[in-house]
Amino acid sequence: MSLGAKTAKPRILDAAATAFATHGVDQTSIDDIARALGATKGKIYHHFGSKGELVCAIRKHSVQLTIDRVRPYFEAQNPPPEKFHAMAQAHVIAMISELAYHRVVVEEMRGSGTGRITDSERQLRVEITTLQSEYEDMFRNVLAKGISSGAFQDQDLSVTVRSFLMMLHAPIYWYKPRGPENCQTIANHLANMALGAVLVTDSKTCTVTHGD
Repeated sequence: MSLGAKTAKPRILDAAATAFATHGVDQTSIDDIARALGATKGKIYHHFGSKGELVCAIRKHSVQLTIDRVRPYFEAQNPPPEKFHAMAQAHVIAMISELAYHRVVVEEMRGSGTGRITDSERQLRVEITTLQSEYEDMFRNVLAKGISSGAFQDQDLSVTVRSFLMMLHAPIYWYKPRGPENCQTIANHLANMALGAVLVTDSKTCTVTHGD
């Protein structure tokens, strides 16, 4: 099986994310990923200079996938509580839909070693940090507008964003596929929890129960 030039990188990322999430980053070699693809490891090294670079590319892709799912709800012209809920719900669905990618991120953060850091890997890490900041800023923007309008509690934006995002990440650790309805129910439940944590006391009946 050959890898077409236009589809090679996405296919490599998908195969690597699945292999790393299933067997562990440290326990999975480039040879293992090549076998899963039905290709040579040279094909992988053509696109990624090292295993560490491949892991970083997965991390970057995981953030971009989440941004792509959440941004349309951020750009929608809705009141802050409705916008926040929709964004939080989309975030959870992203965690569940791209589970392998996000589980690799968690394992890498726990300290999986991939050897010497290359210049390309170092650049990818800078790009990941930039994307993460861009993503958190979308939620900060909505929170700031909600605070200004009186809908949200006046809280430290950075602490609040990072705290509720940790909660919205939760399915990475325990989710098992049970169908789209289960996914939507979990996303709605966690989004309601996140919204309840930022609404002012007399607005906490504003939780949302419908889908997106």
